[in-house]
Amino acid sequence: MNKLLLFLLCLFWNKFDSQQIHVKYLNVRSPIATLYENLYINGTQVISIQDSIITFNKNMAEGNIVAVAKNTRKISKEYFVSDLNDDPARDFFFTSYVNIKDYFIYDKVPKPIWTVLEKETKKILGYNCIKAEAIFRGSKIVAYFTHEIPISAGPFKFFGLPGLILDIRVEGKPYDIWRAESIDVDSKEKIGYKPQFLNKENIKMRDFVEMKEAEINAVFAKTRAALPPDLKVKVEERKRFGVEQIFEWEITEAEN
Repeated sequence: MNKLLLFLLCLFWNKFDSQQIHVKYLNVRSPIATLYENLYINGTQVISIQDSIITFNKNMAEGNIVAVAKNTRKISKEYFVSDLNDDPARDFFFTSYVNIKDYFIYDKVPKPIWTVLEKETKKILGYNCIKAEAIFRGSKIVAYFTHEIPISAGPFKFFGLPGLILDIRVEGKPYDIWRAESIDVDSKEKIGYKPQFLNKENIKMRDFVEMKEAEINAVFAKTRAALPPDLKVKVEERKRFGVEQIFEWEITEAEN
């Protein structure tokens, strides 16, 4: 019986190993902004492409005033490139920018320690999904993955479960959410899985984080300086946006 099950699983895996999979996720980026992220998998190659076209939700709660700065950058896409493997950490190469300069960033992401809750299930796009929880760089995340597509991948930099992640979010927040809206298990799109981005400077994740935080803090400092001196408004610096709140080198340095 066990041999038969293993044989069937191998057949199931080989089916997806010879096909390109495309998952389209709705990414709730903030309380007012959403965009789409498209994940493609072909064999061991993985690339996730985030659309830079952000939709702003005007249906905000009464009394919630949010100022949204206009984005002067040209419409572009952000890429997250990786490979499927069983290593304790996975190499990710992704594009982003600081100020107006574009970068191609290398990030080695540790595999989250997942707790799988087998009895908590739901269907997503017709697939049977199981709940799992983990801490990902300082944020508690909740995911639903499916054994029916036995590929250890997901949107953004999420991975490490024995099946494709179709829904993942930071617990207790109405944003930092990725939710699959469509799945094509035999996509015919032509996708370049190893873009070089020769026009972007190559840097490591730590350098990128430090530059990005310096940029954000400079914006807050400029905002404070522009306020009338008699106007008492507390403007707090926010170093971290998004799901990544604590990085590995910070934990190591704190321990030492």
